[in-house]
Amino acid sequence: MNAQEIELQRQLQSLKASIRTIVHDVSNPLGVLRMTAYYLQHGDPEKDKVDHYLTMIGETVEKIAAGLIILRDLSDEPPSSPSLPEVEGSSGSTPAP
Repeated sequence: MNAQEIELQRQLQSLKASIRTIVHDVSNPLGVLRMTAYYLQHGDPEKDKVDHYLTMIGETVEKIAAGLIILRDLSDEPPSSPSLPEVEGSSGSTPAP
């Protein structure tokens, strides 16, 4: 393998690692949305809980949008390293019942 092929291979591995990170960072908020929708559909939440869930939905959509922006930016130029900044608040927190 010549130097150019090695560099392309390194960039490909870096891109794959970045894609895995983004998939993870977008999947967690989708799980939060799924659970929140379930609580709203199957429970009889009080008004303050409905407000909490609606706020959570808005915040979660913003997290997904941030992940998609990172993904869009990746399409412009491959990252120089496999580590990406984590989407803020993508720790996978779940809504309170």
